[in-house]
Amino acid sequence: MEDEISKTIEGYEGLYEIMESGRIYSLRHKRFMVRCENEYGFIVKLSKNGKGPNHRLFDLWKKAFDDLSESKFKGAKKRIY
Repeated sequence: MEDEISKTIEGYEGLYEIMESGRIYSLRHKRFMVRCENEYGFIVKLSKNGKGPNHRLFDLWKKAFDDLSESKFKGAKKRIY
């Protein structure tokens, strides 16, 4: 991966990591996920055991990187359409 800090997403250990910019990396597929027509979308669907609820990307990021400034997050913080 790139020179970017990543953290495991709580509840999805071993499945997904979130980058400090807000991108989601799938460990199973070994690639970044694409969301809402670009890699910094508003909503992301994470699946575990065949079930996949939607999550607000900014909420996942804030939980993982609560010590970082929001300016580091490169995604949409609210719905833009």
